[in-house]
Amino acid sequence: MNTRCYEKAVELGNMVLASEVSLRLADAKAAFEEDMNAQTAYADYNEFCENTQIAYKSGFLTQKKYQEALQRMVEMEIDVKNIPIVQEYIKAKEDYDNFANSVIEMLRQTIGHTESKSCGCGGCGSHGKR
Repeated sequence: MNTRCYEKAVELGNMVLASEVSLRLADAKAAFEEDMNAQTAYADYNEFCENTQIAYKSGFLTQKKYQEALQRMVEMEIDVKNIPIVQEYIKAKEDYDNFANSVIEMLRQTIGHTESKSCGCGGCGSHGKR
């Protein structure tokens, strides 16, 4: 077992957690969780969506009523996303997800290539080795 690889993986994870994008997400999440208006609007939206799906799958809604409920869901989603704290939380989460995915993709490219192909990362040392 190569413990150095695991140590480096933990180090990388800690670096991601300490990154500006991760700290911004933590701040946005904390602000969202402290805002009762945002919490209530988000909870109401989720409850409405869940209840609508259950009612539809159970046969309690006609197609017309279901379409009306879907339109209401869209309206509720717009209302929730128009709350500034929710907007910041969504944007911070999106930025964090993009950052984390780019780190994961770099790992995939680095460890997933063969010596006959360059991974394009510029740091693996395989360039020019064919």
